[in-house]
Amino acid sequence: MRKIFNHLFSETIWSLGYWGTSDSPKMWLETRARNESNWYNLDLSDYHLNVINRSEINSLQWLTGLNNGGVFLKLRQGKNPGIESLHCYDFPSGQLRYSVDLTQWSMLEGEYLHHPQGIIDLQTGKQCSAIPAKNSDWRIESPQHYEESQTEFKAFATLFEKKFGEKIGKGLDYWEGSNKLIFSYYIYENAWKNKLRICDFNFQTLFIDTIAEGEQMGYQTFQRFQHALIYIKDKRELFIYADH
Repeated sequence: MRKIFNHLFSETIWSLGYWGTSDSPKMWLETRARNESNWYNLDLSDYHLNVINRSEINSLQWLTGLNNGGVFLKLRQGKNPGIESLHCYDFPSGQLRYSVDLTQWSMLEGEYLHHPQGIIDLQTGKQCSAIPAKNSDWRIESPQHYEESQTEFKAFATLFEKKFGEKIGKGLDYWEGSNKLIFSYYIYENAWKNKLRICDFNFQTLFIDTIAEGEQMGYQTFQRFQHALIYIKDKRELFIYADH
């Protein structure tokens, strides 16, 4: 495992997504502090980080990345926040490209969004009748998640106690590659801790780190993107390791 990038933000990392192309991949990040949020762009070719200026400050939920922008869902405010609209921003300028009223959607297919009234071309925000044949070249791999109540989790719990002498709880994220296994899991040592462990198929540990503990634990654990391992530590520090 070779560390290729890490950065400590002053605010909490709230969300991240990927955009660009397979030859020029980029990462979008949102950080939040109090009632303010900031957007950043990280070029995954040269690891240059810069702020994205934007014309709208409303809280948005990342949906998907395009080759030249990002698409977001805007949620209604209140106790039952449904979807209000769809927004697309040009990156890295941060300028709003379009906004479309939208209350429901059923499936995301590349750069096209299926909804009850038809199909939206996410590049333009316009309705279209059919989706042209095109294979996605992204390699975003998220782990399988298992809750403590699931049968599969119990098998992992037995394995961890036998191999590592650890009693895990809460839940576990698991990814299996061609030559390694990646786990994110929780153990209690005076406080709950979220650990990241990478093993070979003989369960020999290749890498281990504590992602967070106590109140610093977040919802995101790890992802693999374009053969890199990406994870967030203590909600504020981004790590990227070469994983090939």
